[in-house]
Amino acid sequence: MSWGEALSKYPLRPLGCGLSPALEQVDVEADTQYRIAGVRGFGNGAFPRDAISGNETSYKTLNRLRAGNLVMSRLKAFEGAIAFVPEELDGYYASAEFPTFEVVKSEAEPRYLKHLCSWPTFWQMLQGESKGIGARRERVSAQRLLSIEVPLPGLSEQRRVADKLDILMSKFDTTVALSPGSENSRQLAVAGLDQVLGRWATGTVRVDDACALVSDTVHPGDDPSPAREFVGLEHIAPHFGTRIGSRPLGDEKGRKFRFASGDVLYGYLRPYLNKVWLADRAGLCSVEQYVLRPNGIMPGELLAAGLRSKSTLDKALNATHNLQLPRLRSGLLMAVEIPRIPRDRHKQAVADLNAFMHKVRTLDDRQRHRDELLTAVRPALLNAAFSGQL
Repeated sequence: MSWGEALSKYPLRPLGCGLSPALEQVDVEADTQYRIAGVRGFGNGAFPRDAISGNETSYKTLNRLRAGNLVMSRLKAFEGAIAFVPEELDGYYASAEFPTFEVVKSEAEPRYLKHLCSWPTFWQMLQGESKGIGARRERVSAQRLLSIEVPLPGLSEQRRVADKLDILMSKFDTTVALSPGSENSRQLAVAGLDQVLGRWATGTVRVDDACALVSDTVHPGDDPSPAREFVGLEHIAPHFGTRIGSRPLGDEKGRKFRFASGDVLYGYLRPYLNKVWLADRAGLCSVEQYVLRPNGIMPGELLAAGLRSKSTLDKALNATHNLQLPRLRSGLLMAVEIPRIPRDRHKQAVADLNAFMHKVRTLDDRQRHRDELLTAVRPALLNAAFSGQL
């Protein structure tokens, strides 16, 4: 029994009852410019791409898009790459991989079908029509799309459902726009460190005056002791200074750096990710991380916080923003100045820092939970609508 037969009180009818092919093909001319559009996946709509000239494409024909028509990516339809063409993309072009359709308005309400295109269950139906595996998945043809059976009640009921969804989705989008997301806690975690450290600092200190750069290299086959696990960049949470995973050692490929408990690991590849961790154990890390060993001028907690702070992050970004694959050279990092906190203030500063980070991490957990709940709202509304329960 299909989803619709089990859960929807609406009759299931082929989508071709409400849509019909509407191809407007044009021959490509070498000396003509064509404004190109694409279709994002997961119901995120059509969008403009860079214009091309006819001599830049191997396509002999292009499909002209018309506002109000539906356009589908044959290759990515099963991922929700299907949308209605907005007014601003009227007259744009897409390749033959993007067939277009017009609404049969005597059978279907365009707004009802627009909401249908953003319904994850509908994408799953399209996935069932797309054969193959992974990137080799067969394309969804226009005929397959039109043959899919979807909940399609009478016009008056479609309009009622569309009216209700328009109101609910508008309110939902406004709520999302006004609600602070988890990115706010990440921004706070970075920006707040400068204030916390600044309360206790009496000046600045260069990184190379507060710690040493350690390159204890372990090659495949070497004894990694006392390390028992690997902590790479993928195991460090951006901005929060926490470890989110590790993997046991075994069959290591390529050289690694050994670190000790109390060392600070700084990810210098893509430094905008701000992956800094104060190690609480011995281990191996990738060579894309610097191992910094505090020399006693300041505790590792304060050194790691200084390296994660917005002021340090801004310096790293300024030094690498024009690089295609950003990497912060060790000389630049070691010359960075961070807040210097006198020894008699270390205990209070660390306590203040820990209290701040506890609050920020708690806020982040709550915001992530809220984001998960919000993410579930839209599919739930659509499920209710197309099952006839709205």
